[in-house]
Amino acid sequence: MPDISQKKPKVPGGVYLCQVNEQISCGACCGLYNVRSVSFEALTKLLSDRTERFTGVRRDAEPIIEFGRGIEAREFRKRQYADFYSCPYIGLIGKNRMRVGCLLHPAAAGNGGVDYRGLSYYGGMACRDYFCPSYSRLSGMIKKIVQDTTFSWYDYGLIITEAELLGALFDEIEKKLAAKVSAEHFLGNRQCFYAIRNILSLKIDWSFRPHQDPGLCHYFFNDRRYAKEPVKYHEIGKKPSIYDTIFKELGTAFGSADELHQAEQLLNNLIDGMVAAIQSR
Repeated sequence: MPDISQKKPKVPGGVYLCQVNEQISCGACCGLYNVRSVSFEALTKLLSDRTERFTGVRRDAEPIIEFGRGIEAREFRKRQYADFYSCPYIGLIGKNRMRVGCLLHPAAAGNGGVDYRGLSYYGGMACRDYFCPSYSRLSGMIKKIVQDTTFSWYDYGLIITEAELLGALFDEIEKKLAAKVSAEHFLGNRQCFYAIRNILSLKIDWSFRPHQDPGLCHYFFNDRRYAKEPVKYHEIGKKPSIYDTIFKELGTAFGSADELHQAEQLLNNLIDGMVAAIQSR
């Protein structure tokens, strides 16, 4: 007789990533950002329109499949990564449609508790059991800090999948602090709260990203099919920066040594601000 007392493995770090609260969730692995226009405004409109259309779809296999085909034909004419599938069934969910999620999930509005995820491209098993590399590679501390300091589903989904970038940023903070950062540093400390928000906003606001770079969309899967390009310091006659990993993960091309200096100074200021906020407690 099987041992029914066995439980599923605990979530690494004790912090679940996908659905956090009524405003924070992630749809990156569903290809949410692998579309032509990745601005908050454009994605919100796209998801709102899609969600509203789906309310009128009869909950049977054929109408649901036809809905997906129609969305793909209308919206997915161009993707940043051709091999990164962008699911037509991701929309806005929750009481006030304030976060992203699966329109086929049994808890989604109109589904009456029925799980329709098996009708999606990867099927229900993948949707239930796949977790991005950040799920296992990031510490619970980093996960919790990101969740507590991001504004919305939009910036949360963009940054939480950046395991290499987040690891490198926190490494640099801890080097200057000469101590480990903990979630407790942020409890009741508004300076820390805003300092880390400024650091995380680098993902969206990075001004040294080359024009040909995929931009905000990040291919984070383990197959490394679309590896990030190394920073070409030799083209500006400089040695690799102490922030090389961060620059690479942000997607960076410097046009001059002066631009490199500006970028390093920007990081210095942000990290120094974070350290000062922590030490002010």
